[in-house]
Amino acid sequence: MDLFKSSSIHSALILLIDDTPDNLRLLAKILESKGFKVKKTVSGKIAIQAAQIEPPDLILLDINMPELNGYEVCQQLKSQEKTANIPIIFISALDQTIDKIKAFELGGADYITKPFQELEVLARVQNQLIIYRQRQLLITQNHQLHQEIQERQQAQAALQALNKSFEKQIIERTEELQKSLEFEARLKRITDTVRDSLDEEKIWQAAVAELVVGLELDCCYATICNNDLKTCAVAHEYRNNSDIDWGINCIKQVKSWVGFPTKLRTEHCTQFCWYFLNSEDKNERKYAILLCQIFDDQKILGSLWLFKSVTKAFDELEVRLVKQLANQCAIALRQARLYQAAQAQVEELQRLNQLKDDFLCSISHELRNPIANIQSFIQLLEAELTSLKQHNHKISQYLAILYEESAGELQLIQDLLDLQYLNAEFYPLQLTTINLSDWILYTIEVFMIQSQQQHQNLQIQLAPDLPLLTTDISSLSRILRELVKNACKYTPPGENITVTAHQQDNQLHLCVVNSGVEIPEVELSRIFDKFYRIPNMGHVSAGGTGLGLALVKKLVELLSGSIFVESRTREVCFTLVLPLLPHIHEDTVKKLDD
Repeated sequence: MDLFKSSSIHSALILLIDDTPDNLRLLAKILESKGFKVKKTVSGKIAIQAAQIEPPDLILLDINMPELNGYEVCQQLKSQEKTANIPIIFISALDQTIDKIKAFELGGADYITKPFQELEVLARVQNQLIIYRQRQLLITQNHQLHQEIQERQQAQAALQALNKSFEKQIIERTEELQKSLEFEARLKRITDTVRDSLDEEKIWQAAVAELVVGLELDCCYATICNNDLKTCAVAHEYRNNSDIDWGINCIKQVKSWVGFPTKLRTEHCTQFCWYFLNSEDKNERKYAILLCQIFDDQKILGSLWLFKSVTKAFDELEVRLVKQLANQCAIALRQARLYQAAQAQVEELQRLNQLKDDFLCSISHELRNPIANIQSFIQLLEAELTSLKQHNHKISQYLAILYEESAGELQLIQDLLDLQYLNAEFYPLQLTTINLSDWILYTIEVFMIQSQQQHQNLQIQLAPDLPLLTTDISSLSRILRELVKNACKYTPPGENITVTAHQQDNQLHLCVVNSGVEIPEVELSRIFDKFYRIPNMGHVSAGGTGLGLALVKKLVELLSGSIFVESRTREVCFTLVLPLLPHIHEDTVKKLDD
C-alpha cells in the first residue's frame, strides 16, 4: 500500500511544534510535498490552544523549547480529552536512552533523533497515521458495536416484554378458545337434542334443562306468548333449587313494565340485573337475567329467561350460545309444527284414500254382478238367434262388440277388486313347485298366435339350468301374461318380443323385452302407478284401464320379489326378480297359513 496515494493521508492534518523556525520550514516542506496539511507553531502554549481549536491527526513535537518543553506539552495534551488520543512523535537532538524512555512514558508514539532524514520522517509519519486511523476506525467500530449492543439489549428487553405480552395473550386466547370449543360442543349437543325431537313440548323442556346444566344457571324458564304479546305464560322451567316462586314473580314484574312489549319486539337478547327481596326471610337476592326471544319469520314463538348469580354475569360467549340455541329452537319448533301439520294432512289423506278404496270396492261389487248378467244375456240372445236361423251379419257384429265391451268392463271391475284385496293383504296364495321351462312355454302359448297375427316375432330364450321354482302359479301367470300382453300391445309390426329367464345369485331373473319402442325418462317413475297410461306411446294411442302394471307390481311384492323397467335405444325391458332361497319359501308359506 502506498500511503501517500491514500486519500485519507492526503487529508491528514499535522501540527509541527519547534522553537527553531528553520526546522519548522524544513519539516513543513517535506510533509507538504506529500500532500499533508501542516500547521506550525514555535510555542508550546500556542500549540496546546491550537490543538484544542482544531485537533490535528498527528503532532511532531520538539523537546527543548522555552517556557514549556516538549515533555510538558505532551503531558498537557494527553491530559485533555480532545487531544488525548492524538499520536505524538518527538523530534529532538537528545539521543540518550533515558530521554527516549521518558518520551514514551509521557505518551509519545515515536521518537526521531535530529538531525533527521526525510525518508525516516515520512516513514514514521506514515506509520503513526496508519495506526491513528486504524485506532480511530476501531474506536468508531467499538462505539457502533457498543451502540448496537445497547440497541440489541433494548430490543431483547422489548422482545422479552412482547413475548410476555404474547404469552399472556396466548394463554388468554387459549382459554377463550377452550371455552369457545366447550360452548360449541355444548351447543351441538343441545342442538342435536332439540332438533332430533319433533315434539314441541320436548323441545322446550330440552332447551331449558340443557341451559341450566351447561351454563350452571340457578334456573331457566320458557314462556310462550301470543302474537300481540298481551298474554305471556310460563310453560316450562328447570331450576337448581326448591324455591319456585321468586323466578316466576320476577318474570311477572318484568312483564308489567310499560315498555316491555316493545322491547320484546325489537331486541333479540336483553341482559339486566334484578334485586329480589324475599318478604318471608327478608333475604335480598341479586341475579343477572338474560332474556332471549325466539323468533319465527318476525313472529315471537316464545322467550327464554336465564337466571344466575349477579357475580357471574353472562359473558359474550354465553350470550352468543343462547342466541344460537334460540335460533335452533326456532328451527326445531317450526319443523315440529310442520311435522304435526304434515301428520294431520297424511292422516286426512289416508282417511280420504280409505274412503276412495271403500267406495271403489263397493262400486266394483255392485257392478260385477250386473255386467256378468249382461254377458250371460248376450250369450243367450246369440244362441236364440242361432236357433231361429236368423244370421244377420250386423246383429252378430253388434253382439260381439257388446260382449267384448262387457268383458272389458268385467275385467276392470275384477282388477279393482284384486287391487283392493292386495292392498288389504287378503289375497290367498297357493304354493306349487313348477318346472320353469315347461311352464313359461305353456303360459304364453296364446300370445305366440297373437304375435304372428300382428306380424311380431315372439322369442323364448331360457337358460338350460333353470331351477325348480316354488311359488303361487296363479299370481306368477298373471304377472307374465300381463307383461307379454303389454309387449304385444305396444310392439310395432316387424319388431321382436323376447322372453328370457336365468338364475343369478339365488334369484330368478325373468325378463320381457320388446323392440321398436321407448318410454320417455319422465314416465318411467310412474309406470306402475294405478290408472296411469303412457300417452301416445309409439304407434298405439293411450288406452286400457291403467291397472295392469299396478296389479303386476302388487303381485310381485306379494311373491317377495321385485320388478323394474328400463328404456334403452328402441327397446323396453321389464325385469322380474324372484328369490329362490329356502327361507323365502317358508315366509311365504307362513303368510299363506296366516
